[in-house]
Amino acid sequence: MELRADDSSFELGGEHYTVPMVGELNVRNALAVAACARHCGLSREQIQSAFDSFVGIKRRMDIRGEAGGITVIDDFGHHPTAIRETLKALRIKYGRRNIHAVFEPRSNTTRRNIFQQDLVDAFADADGIVLSQVARLDQLDASERLNPEKLMEDLRASGKSAAYLADVDAIVSHLAGACSEGGVVCVFSNGGFGGIHDKLLNAFSAETVS
Repeated sequence: MELRADDSSFELGGEHYTVPMVGELNVRNALAVAACARHCGLSREQIQSAFDSFVGIKRRMDIRGEAGGITVIDDFGHHPTAIRETLKALRIKYGRRNIHAVFEPRSNTTRRNIFQQDLVDAFADADGIVLSQVARLDQLDASERLNPEKLMEDLRASGKSAAYLADVDAIVSHLAGACSEGGVVCVFSNGGFGGIHDKLLNAFSAETVS
Protein backbone atom coordinates (compact mmCIF):
# COMPACT_ATOMS: atom_id res chain seq x y z
CA MET A 1 0.00 0.00 0.00
CA GLU A 2 1.31 3.45 -0.96
CA LEU A 3 -0.38 6.57 0.40
CA ARG A 4 0.29 9.84 -1.43
CA ALA A 5 -1.10 13.37 -1.36
CA ASP A 6 -3.09 13.01 -4.58
CA ASP A 7 -3.74 9.30 -4.96
CA SER A 8 -3.01 5.88 -3.48
CA SER A 9 -2.05 2.45 -4.77
CA PHE A 10 -2.07 -1.16 -3.64
CA GLU A 11 -1.27 -4.69 -4.80
CA LEU A 12 -3.81 -7.50 -4.96
CA GLY A 13 -2.90 -10.95 -6.20
CA GLY A 14 0.25 -9.59 -7.80
CA GLU A 15 -1.69 -6.90 -9.68
CA HIS A 16 -1.15 -3.17 -9.18
CA TYR A 17 -4.05 -0.74 -8.73
CA THR A 18 -4.15 3.04 -8.34
CA VAL A 19 -7.11 4.92 -6.89
CA PRO A 20 -7.73 8.69 -7.13
CA MET A 21 -8.35 8.89 -3.39
CA VAL A 22 -6.32 9.70 -0.32
CA GLY A 23 -5.98 7.80 2.92
CA GLU A 24 -5.82 4.26 4.22
CA LEU A 25 -9.58 4.09 4.79
CA ASN A 26 -10.21 4.65 1.08
CA VAL A 27 -7.55 2.13 0.05
CA ARG A 28 -9.12 -0.52 2.28
CA ASN A 29 -12.50 0.11 0.66
CA ALA A 30 -11.01 -0.01 -2.83
CA LEU A 31 -9.14 -3.21 -2.03
CA ALA A 32 -12.38 -4.87 -0.93
CA VAL A 33 -14.08 -3.71 -4.14
CA ALA A 34 -11.23 -5.05 -6.28
CA ALA A 35 -11.25 -8.40 -4.48
CA CYS A 36 -15.01 -8.80 -4.99
CA ALA A 37 -14.77 -7.70 -8.63
CA ARG A 38 -11.96 -10.17 -9.38
CA HIS A 39 -13.96 -12.93 -7.69
CA CYS A 40 -16.88 -12.08 -9.99
CA GLY A 41 -14.67 -12.36 -13.06
CA LEU A 42 -13.81 -8.76 -13.91
CA SER A 43 -10.35 -8.13 -15.30
CA ARG A 44 -7.68 -5.99 -13.72
CA GLU A 45 -8.13 -3.49 -16.59
CA GLN A 46 -11.88 -3.22 -16.04
CA ILE A 47 -11.40 -2.60 -12.33
CA GLN A 48 -8.68 0.00 -12.89
CA SER A 49 -10.86 1.78 -15.46
CA ALA A 50 -13.65 1.99 -12.89
CA PHE A 51 -11.26 3.40 -10.29
CA ASP A 52 -9.96 5.96 -12.80
CA SER A 53 -13.47 7.30 -13.43
CA PHE A 54 -14.50 7.38 -9.76
CA VAL A 55 -15.20 10.96 -8.66
CA GLY A 56 -15.69 10.31 -4.96
CA ILE A 57 -18.65 10.35 -2.60
CA LYS A 58 -20.66 13.36 -1.51
CA ARG A 59 -19.87 14.46 2.04
CA ARG A 60 -16.68 12.42 2.34
CA MET A 61 -13.71 14.79 2.35
CA ASP A 62 -15.91 16.89 0.08
CA ILE A 63 -14.23 20.22 -0.73
CA ARG A 64 -16.94 22.88 -0.43
CA GLY A 65 -14.75 25.73 -1.55
CA GLU A 66 -11.77 27.95 -0.88
CA ALA A 67 -11.74 31.56 0.27
CA GLY A 68 -8.89 33.67 1.52
CA GLY A 69 -6.57 30.78 0.75
CA ILE A 70 -8.42 28.58 3.27
CA THR A 71 -9.99 25.31 2.14
CA VAL A 72 -13.35 24.30 3.65
CA ILE A 73 -14.18 20.58 3.64
CA ASP A 74 -17.42 18.80 4.51
CA ASP A 75 -17.32 15.30 5.96
CA PHE A 76 -20.15 13.09 7.18
CA GLY A 77 -17.89 11.47 9.79
CA HIS A 78 -19.46 11.28 13.23
CA HIS A 79 -17.97 8.08 14.69
CA PRO A 80 -14.53 8.47 16.35
CA THR A 81 -12.94 5.97 13.95
CA ALA A 82 -14.28 7.80 10.89
CA ILE A 83 -13.08 11.14 12.24
CA ARG A 84 -9.63 9.76 13.07
CA GLU A 85 -9.16 8.08 9.69
CA THR A 86 -10.41 11.11 7.78
CA LEU A 87 -8.01 13.41 9.60
CA LYS A 88 -5.16 10.98 8.95
CA ALA A 89 -6.02 11.11 5.25
CA LEU A 90 -6.21 14.91 5.28
CA ARG A 91 -2.81 15.04 6.96
CA ILE A 92 -1.37 12.97 4.11
CA LYS A 93 -3.04 15.24 1.55
CA TYR A 94 -2.21 18.60 3.11
CA GLY A 95 1.04 17.81 4.87
CA ARG A 96 2.13 20.50 7.31
CA ARG A 97 -0.71 22.90 6.57
CA ASN A 98 -2.81 23.78 9.62
CA ILE A 99 -5.91 21.61 9.85
CA HIS A 100 -8.84 22.71 11.99
CA ALA A 101 -11.57 20.19 12.77
CA VAL A 102 -15.09 21.35 13.62
CA PHE A 103 -17.32 18.73 15.21
CA GLU A 104 -21.07 18.75 15.76
CA PRO A 105 -22.17 15.89 18.08
CA ARG A 106 -25.39 15.17 16.25
CA SER A 107 -25.79 11.42 15.65
CA ASN A 108 -27.57 9.22 18.17
CA THR A 109 -24.25 7.72 19.28
CA THR A 110 -21.99 10.78 19.41
CA ARG A 111 -24.59 12.72 21.38
CA ARG A 112 -24.00 10.19 24.14
CA ASN A 113 -20.95 9.93 26.38
CA ILE A 114 -20.11 6.42 25.19
CA PHE A 115 -17.40 7.96 22.98
CA GLN A 116 -16.27 10.65 25.43
CA GLN A 117 -12.68 9.32 25.66
CA ASP A 118 -12.47 7.89 22.13
CA LEU A 119 -13.09 11.34 20.70
CA VAL A 120 -9.97 12.70 22.39
CA ASP A 121 -7.83 10.29 20.37
CA ALA A 122 -9.87 10.83 17.19
CA PHE A 123 -8.57 14.38 16.74
CA ALA A 124 -4.87 13.47 16.94
CA ASP A 125 -4.09 14.78 13.44
CA ALA A 126 -5.90 18.11 13.84
CA ASP A 127 -4.00 21.24 14.82
CA GLY A 128 -7.10 22.87 16.25
CA ILE A 129 -10.51 21.55 17.25
CA VAL A 130 -13.80 23.39 17.69
CA LEU A 131 -16.70 21.58 19.36
CA SER A 132 -20.32 22.65 19.09
CA GLN A 133 -23.22 22.04 21.42
CA VAL A 134 -24.73 18.56 21.48
CA ALA A 135 -27.72 18.44 19.12
CA ARG A 136 -31.22 17.91 20.54
CA LEU A 137 -29.89 18.51 24.01
CA ASP A 138 -33.26 18.18 25.72
CA GLN A 139 -33.78 14.62 24.48
CA LEU A 140 -31.00 13.13 26.60
CA ASP A 141 -30.50 12.99 30.33
CA ALA A 142 -27.37 14.82 31.47
CA SER A 143 -25.91 11.54 32.75
CA GLU A 144 -26.06 10.12 29.21
CA ARG A 145 -24.92 13.12 27.20
CA LEU A 146 -21.52 13.76 25.72
CA ASN A 147 -19.86 16.58 27.63
CA PRO A 148 -18.20 18.83 25.02
CA GLU A 149 -16.69 21.09 27.67
CA LYS A 150 -14.93 18.12 29.28
CA LEU A 151 -13.87 16.94 25.83
CA MET A 152 -12.39 20.38 25.21
CA GLU A 153 -10.49 20.21 28.50
CA ASP A 154 -9.19 16.71 27.75
CA LEU A 155 -8.05 17.80 24.29
CA ARG A 156 -6.22 20.76 25.79
CA ALA A 157 -4.62 18.47 28.36
CA SER A 158 -3.32 16.35 25.46
CA GLY A 159 -1.64 19.43 23.99
CA LYS A 160 -4.28 20.41 21.45
CA SER A 161 -5.77 23.82 20.79
CA ALA A 162 -9.47 23.27 21.45
CA ALA A 163 -12.57 25.39 21.92
CA TYR A 164 -16.20 24.76 22.78
CA LEU A 165 -18.64 27.20 21.19
CA ALA A 166 -22.34 26.43 21.26
CA ASP A 167 -23.38 28.87 18.53
CA VAL A 168 -22.57 28.43 14.82
CA ASP A 169 -21.90 32.14 14.32
CA ALA A 170 -19.49 32.10 17.26
CA ILE A 171 -17.66 29.15 15.68
CA VAL A 172 -17.39 31.02 12.38
CA SER A 173 -16.09 34.14 14.11
CA HIS A 174 -13.53 32.10 16.06
CA LEU A 175 -12.22 30.35 12.95
CA ALA A 176 -12.09 33.59 10.96
CA GLY A 177 -9.55 34.77 13.51
CA ALA A 178 -7.76 31.46 14.03
CA CYS A 179 -7.24 30.41 10.41
CA SER A 180 -4.76 31.87 7.97
CA GLU A 181 -3.91 31.44 4.30
CA GLY A 182 -3.07 27.83 3.50
CA GLY A 183 -5.23 26.51 6.32
CA VAL A 184 -7.80 23.73 6.07
CA VAL A 185 -11.11 23.50 7.93
CA CYS A 186 -12.89 20.14 7.99
CA VAL A 187 -16.45 20.19 9.29
CA PHE A 188 -17.67 16.90 10.76
CA SER A 189 -21.45 16.57 10.96
CA ASN A 190 -24.19 14.29 9.68
CA GLY A 191 -26.49 17.29 9.28
CA GLY A 192 -26.54 20.77 7.79
CA PHE A 193 -24.87 22.34 10.85
CA GLY A 194 -26.67 25.66 10.40
CA GLY A 195 -25.15 26.36 6.99
CA ILE A 196 -21.70 26.62 8.54
CA HIS A 197 -19.79 25.81 5.34
CA ASP A 198 -21.07 28.82 3.41
CA LYS A 199 -20.79 31.02 6.49
CA LEU A 200 -17.12 30.05 6.84
CA LEU A 201 -16.40 30.75 3.17
CA ASN A 202 -18.11 34.14 3.43
CA ALA A 203 -16.17 34.97 6.59
CA PHE A 204 -12.83 33.98 5.08
CA SER A 205 -13.61 36.08 1.99
CA ALA A 206 -14.46 39.07 4.19
CA GLU A 207 -11.20 38.68 6.12
CA THR A 208 -9.29 38.82 2.83
CA VAL A 209 -11.10 41.98 1.71
CA SER A 210 -10.55 43.71 5.05
